Amino acid sequence: MTKPLLDVRNLAVSFETERGRAAVLDGVSFQLNAGETLGLVGESGCGKSVTSLAITRLLPKPSGQIDQGEVLLDGVNLLALSPAELRKIRGPRIGMVFQDAMTALNPVKRLHQQMAESISLHAPELSPKAVQARSLELLNDVGIPSPELRLNDYPHQLSGGMRQRVMIAMALSAEPDLLIADEPTTALDVTVQAQILALIQRLQKERGMAVIFITHDLGVVAQICERVAVMYAGRIAEQGSVADLFSDPKHPYTRGLFNSIPHLDREPLTELPTIEGLVPSPFDMPRGCRFSTRCPQVTERCKQSPELQFKQGRELACHEVSL
Repeated sequence: MTKPLLDVRNLAVSFETERGRAAVLDGVSFQLNAGETLGLVGESGCGKSVTSLAITRLLPKPSGQIDQGEVLLDGVNLLALSPAELRKIRGPRIGMVFQDAMTALNPVKRLHQQMAESISLHAPELSPKAVQARSLELLNDVGIPSPELRLNDYPHQLSGGMRQRVMIAMALSAEPDLLIADEPTTALDVTVQAQILALIQRLQKERGMAVIFITHDLGVVAQICERVAVMYAGRIAEQGSVADLFSDPKHPYTRGLFNSIPHLDREPLTELPTIEGLVPSPFDMPRGCRFSTRCPQVTERCKQSPELQFKQGRELACHEVSL
């Protein structure tokens, strides 16, 4: 069996706040093979972005703490590396497209300054002329028109789609093996969103990267991902191939997400189904299954945490449904 590129095992993360300790991830595990795309989906606050920050060890300090688990990249535990060793991983091995390109770029620096900083950090031997040539190459790769002119622009002079392309270019500057894209199409119109998705797919195919794609949009997952992990309240409720999970969602939460998508074949003016209630606060998590306070199939057994079921590449955490 092929060894996975990334192997996240039993990851738990908490934050120290004024109210006390908040456990936001609890036992998150998944694997990602080279060249594969995994979608992380779920409501806001379920732990998707925290998972990506924990993988790259970019949690805010000192409040964010990794309490347990392993993050293995080609068998090397990233959680055991020193800061100096991590700097050799971030960029050359793992690239990150941060959430909200509108604010991720420095508003008071021109693009050539920001790109040169990213490129020179991982290739200090390059001359200023070579760094500029590399910047132009990257902007051209991600479809920025007239890149030689855009290098002198400030971020506010670019559209949302162009800022997102710049973020992708910077994340790819060291040619990583794994790209983590945290909601890269948020706040973009449908046409630009399609362009960004096509861009990521093209670059992935050309470079053979693995991709973790974090999103709320199940339609995006169906378009670009091979596998999907559905997160809820800091845990993974269900995961499997896109084909299996989309054709036969098992977990009540996964079914709720699919049911809340508008369908053209429904009767006009039909009320759109919703998932009742809200994601629980990390300070007040339910006992047992964390979806139990909103689940239409809840029983007494749900007061105990469900064991993870495995069958033919699928995983499910539910007492009342079997694979």
